[in-house]
Amino acid sequence: MHRPTWLLSLEANAGLISCIVVHGEVHDLRRNPWTMEYQRVPQLVADAIREGTFKTVIEWDPVTGIQGRDAARWEDLARAVGPREASGAAYAVAPEAHFDSGPQGASVTTEDFVAVMLAAMVDGTDRPTAFVVDLANFAFSFGQQPSQTERDLLARLAKAIIGRDTTEATGPRNLLVLISPTAHALPLSMLPGPAHVREVVVPLPDREERTTLLGDRLHQWKLKNQPKRGQVAYDDLVDALDGMSCQDILNIEELSRRSAETAELTADQLLSLYRHGIQTSAWEALSRDKLLTMPEVLAERVKGQSHAIEKVTSVTIRAYTGLAGLQHSRRQRMPKGTLFFVGPTGVGKTELAKALAEFLFGDEEAFIRFDMSEFNHEHSDQRLVGAPPGYVGYEEGGQLTNAIRKRPFCVLLFDEIEKAHLRILDKFLQILEDGRLTDGRGQTVSFSEAIIIFTSNIGAAEIDPASSDEEARDAFQRRVRDHFVRDMGRPELLNRIGDNIVAFNFVRDRGFLAEIMRSKLGPLRAQLQDKYGIRAVRIADERTFLDRVARDIEPTMGGRGAITALTKWLIDPVSNFLFTQVSERSMCIGKTLVVVLTPDDSVRVVLEAA
Repeated sequence: MHRPTWLLSLEANAGLISCIVVHGEVHDLRRNPWTMEYQRVPQLVADAIREGTFKTVIEWDPVTGIQGRDAARWEDLARAVGPREASGAAYAVAPEAHFDSGPQGASVTTEDFVAVMLAAMVDGTDRPTAFVVDLANFAFSFGQQPSQTERDLLARLAKAIIGRDTTEATGPRNLLVLISPTAHALPLSMLPGPAHVREVVVPLPDREERTTLLGDRLHQWKLKNQPKRGQVAYDDLVDALDGMSCQDILNIEELSRRSAETAELTADQLLSLYRHGIQTSAWEALSRDKLLTMPEVLAERVKGQSHAIEKVTSVTIRAYTGLAGLQHSRRQRMPKGTLFFVGPTGVGKTELAKALAEFLFGDEEAFIRFDMSEFNHEHSDQRLVGAPPGYVGYEEGGQLTNAIRKRPFCVLLFDEIEKAHLRILDKFLQILEDGRLTDGRGQTVSFSEAIIIFTSNIGAAEIDPASSDEEARDAFQRRVRDHFVRDMGRPELLNRIGDNIVAFNFVRDRGFLAEIMRSKLGPLRAQLQDKYGIRAVRIADERTFLDRVARDIEPTMGGRGAITALTKWLIDPVSNFLFTQVSERSMCIGKTLVVVLTPDDSVRVVLEAA
């Protein structure tokens, strides 16, 4: 029977170390290797210790009190401490305490429990005894500045952990096991060091545990095209459940039965329903016919970057066909695609990401951007994933994890990635490798439905704009690789990105610049219609006008230069006209605003009746 590493570590340290802190997925269910039944981790911990050298295991939590098969033994231990009360011992049991033996449990306060446990740990017992404390984070968590009463309780807890002063070998020492979802919730800094306290982390179930659970339970799932052991679909399901707890898997089983009352779902649909609340993911909603139009649709918004659009289309088709991430063993967890956009400013890197989000998910709100220049400090990773317990901002969570939890189907853009602190890059490595992150509150979020895009201007100031497009793209790619390998020491990040470094061309063709400006006229027309009631905006001899504006654009500024020039030649004249010549909105309603380039290179704006 498979024994997970954490359980082996627990067995190895029990009897050797005075205190073991068990944290992680402690509220999950796991298979007991002795009974083959599934039980909560605290019960499994107690059973594992009992299978070893400990003849008595006292189970306690601050809600239920004493429980478990050795509950009757607690009364004997408590009586042994009782006489000390008369002599004024600080750790005596409260006189009103009543210990009911039996499996129903006994109501025992934290003070009472520590008193009896302290006596047992310091003075010893007639047989090896272990104390297993569930929900220890509620019993022994006192914040950053505990009161004097709380400090006294912690001192008594530390005294119990240190145990007897004698050095004589008397067999296994008595044991205290503290079980908590996170180690941060316990005052570990105020407890004895590693010679007395060890941590055992309960991870999410590994592949073998998930395979075993499916083998035990899959026959009770209600699925369309139910996979069977030995089939590729069966192995894919095991992989798709990676990152989920055993409780999650049992919840999915129940969801399959409820869903089957109306219509049986495939495994993919069932997982999408459990994760996102919808049966069909946004990726499944795509069609082949729509994807065939993708290059043309993206080219309407991004000019002069056909090779970049071609690469984005290729990555999207790979995701749509389900072949993304085949180079990894756990492909279902990987992001749908990863791209690295590099090139001069204003050439359409961000615009292409926005256009991709709108094309795939029907809403530009699915485009989520993070300016990495804001994350250049050592601890700025806490803003992305959330502060740990006890720190400011813990309850708020992380900006990135909150965003992906809210919109799992999205295009994530990390702008100017080279400006991020190196600790942030380690988070990206985890996202690209595992497809998930755990936030400061211990909640795991998945990036498996997202496309991730990094952008950078690395090399833009060094590469000659007059070089050919192919030469410039090669130079950008070399500069990116040199920067991550030599300057940042993160070649592994490039390995995760692979051949998806997309270098954008310099926008030198004034025709493309004119197209970029023409695409920006739509928002101007809409704004004038909404605010002033202007029916239409017309530029007299538009081609000549845009060619003239394009001559003012610095080639290295690309599309941003086009916006700057358009502001000077169009937005400012229109704004000035409306401010000086239009006293009331009624003057504009239903009329056409005409922009004229005069022979002396100035701009005249007039209103004409419809």
